[in-house]
Amino acid sequence: MNPLDLISAAPWKRAAFTTYALSLSFFEAVLLDALLRGGGRNALILADPEGIRAGLSEEGARRVGRDYEIEPIACTNHGVFHAKIGALFTDDEAHLLVGSGNLTFAGWGGNLELAEHLHPSFAADAFEEAAGFFEQIAGSDQLVTSAGKACESIAESLRRATQGQARPGNIRLLHSLDGGIAEQLALYADDLGGVTRLTAISPYYDLRAEGLEALATLLDVDKADLHAHPAGTVRGQGSNAWPFEGGPRWKAVNVAEAFGHDDRPLHAKSIELVCRKGRLVLSGSANVTDAGLFGRNIEAGVLRIQRDGKSYWVTKKGTAPVRHATDELDETDVVSPTLGILSASLEGETIKGRTLAPRLTGEAMAFLRTPRSTHTLGSVRISEDGSFQLTAPGIEFESWESGRLILGFERGGKQWEGFVSISAALELIRRTGSIAPRLMAMLAGTETPTDVAAILAWFREDPSRLPASLTIGGGGESERSGVAEGLVTLADLRAAGLGASMERDAEAGETSSVWRHAMALIRASFTQARGPWGGGGETDDDDVEDEKDREKRARSEEAANHRSLQLFDELLTTMLAPEAEGRNALMALSLSHFLADRIRPAPQKVQLWLDKVLPQIASFDGPESDLAIASVLLHHAADRRAVGAIRARRYFLRRGVDPVSLSVVPTVIPAFAALLGSGIAPESFLLEVIGARTMGEQLDAYLKAAADRGPSTGFDSLTASQHWPTLERALTDRAAFAKLMVLDRFQAACPRCHMRLPLASAEDLRVRGVTSCCGRILINRDC
Repeated sequence: MNPLDLISAAPWKRAAFTTYALSLSFFEAVLLDALLRGGGRNALILADPEGIRAGLSEEGARRVGRDYEIEPIACTNHGVFHAKIGALFTDDEAHLLVGSGNLTFAGWGGNLELAEHLHPSFAADAFEEAAGFFEQIAGSDQLVTSAGKACESIAESLRRATQGQARPGNIRLLHSLDGGIAEQLALYADDLGGVTRLTAISPYYDLRAEGLEALATLLDVDKADLHAHPAGTVRGQGSNAWPFEGGPRWKAVNVAEAFGHDDRPLHAKSIELVCRKGRLVLSGSANVTDAGLFGRNIEAGVLRIQRDGKSYWVTKKGTAPVRHATDELDETDVVSPTLGILSASLEGETIKGRTLAPRLTGEAMAFLRTPRSTHTLGSVRISEDGSFQLTAPGIEFESWESGRLILGFERGGKQWEGFVSISAALELIRRTGSIAPRLMAMLAGTETPTDVAAILAWFREDPSRLPASLTIGGGGESERSGVAEGLVTLADLRAAGLGASMERDAEAGETSSVWRHAMALIRASFTQARGPWGGGGETDDDDVEDEKDREKRARSEEAANHRSLQLFDELLTTMLAPEAEGRNALMALSLSHFLADRIRPAPQKVQLWLDKVLPQIASFDGPESDLAIASVLLHHAADRRAVGAIRARRYFLRRGVDPVSLSVVPTVIPAFAALLGSGIAPESFLLEVIGARTMGEQLDAYLKAAADRGPSTGFDSLTASQHWPTLERALTDRAAFAKLMVLDRFQAACPRCHMRLPLASAEDLRVRGVTSCCGRILINRDC
């Protein structure tokens, strides 16, 4: 089968690849695309520093560190990390691809490669050994990496996949972290009675056949057949297509049946050992070189053990390749690279990481490169183990729009570089799967009507996914000063959380700070005013889009907008349900303004949203505080009633907020203002609110005056009541005052006769604070 078919065959929950050479443009365009189309997520690349160096030079690769993670693995013994393994997982399935192809266009199609596809149902032993390989990556002294935890998790998943599976022992995975590949191969050959014929397929050999000589000696054979591929081999720096100075013991053959008829250049590696009691076939990453077979490089391959097998490779005479000038070099002659490699991750404003190849310690100058610009970060202190930490304010927000980040250090004319993994983005992909690209478009401010409709449908499907507010202060105008338009402040982030059902880490069972941060970003993005879609005039696409295409796109956007409004109406009902106890009110207000800003629906619909949402807001803490204050003022000012200021004041006082302490930022609600508040100045209305007095406040002033504890002023609205003559007399007449019945809160029944008040009287008591029953005046101080 084509390995690419496997990549797109299932919604893989996790995918991990190891490689030496690397093309990020290939990975993004082919493998990552296939993973995402299949519903996959959480992709990790473990690459040799040489592969990282190649990726750093690919300007077209923009998704690294955000849509997938990449980690360098450096060898401490001057070898290279050369294994090529792909591990794919769902909740209950696991597959392995082990072969010779790197993560490049050539490695997945351009070259003649070998790949073994393994499943635990028939290769449980190999899965167990692959688990050991990843565990040793995490803890081996031969390797330096920051991916230890990820490798341990992969090992756990591989080992879990073998539970309950038979162990036939005929398919094994050999890797050089357990010792040299050749020594392990010799042990299996001894078990089958010793080797009678050695046939090797390899694109590379030592110039003087050191590895081949050592293998032949170890296996006790005096000659070997070497496949000379008719179409040639893949050329590489410091590599040789043949052991040109190795002597006459090596015979050129053509393994025609298996490899000879493919006209692509050879990069496959395989060794067949015909034994007295069977046959061994090793396929994988190891070339027939000293570094590949005897342990300096980190290799991996699949060994098939065929006891008493009588089926062998059929060969015919071949022609050894011609020696070229480049074949004068040996692996040991290759010049060491000048660019050092580091590993880094970004969490909020903090970058943490480690220098790997070579290790750097002490002071260095740091810079951060994005596709748009280069930022100087100043001096950084690097500890003895190569680890470091530094701050990069605002970089995370730039990364949502621009893509990849490259961190660099410079000292003494030498440089170290590495990709920066954006933790929040990777966590979004891991947790949310197919909706993640739409969420990241929201964060970048590049969302489309279809994106918004899909996100609302995702929230509607499970409302606990909504980021919920934590009761932490924030939201004043001063917190936003000096911050670029459209960005989220740290106060915003500290004040946001996540839905209850998603608050626990799926694997660790603990709250994930990275996940909380990611959801805080999502929440805060809905507080940003971005204007109506299409409000920026013509786009570059308009130049190449004909009228018919524009009409089609407009209809699609209109349908998506209609769907968004419909979904939000349904979602709003759930968000504001009694059992929610107002927890979602501020988030509902953010969504209301975001949709009003982007879609510009009918004013009546927006007014209906506010009528539902504003009564449920219990406090003004959190990233939506400015939005909420401005909305409340606009809402009450827009009803144009003379008591609007009084009603607004009552709203704030009932929530424990003195209007004097408020400041209003009208610019945070441009959509509400455009749709509902034409000609209204919220700042002026706030002054009216501060100067107004609620009926509750006026009644308190009246009662104090009647009790000779205050002046006979401050209750002007009360004098307009039909009950004022009685109330005025009670100011000086103790007997009349004694007949007043003062209530601390509204009640629908008369406290004297216990009869239910008529509707009009009850409404007067609730709203205006005064009514009458049984010849008595009832006063409600809570109005």
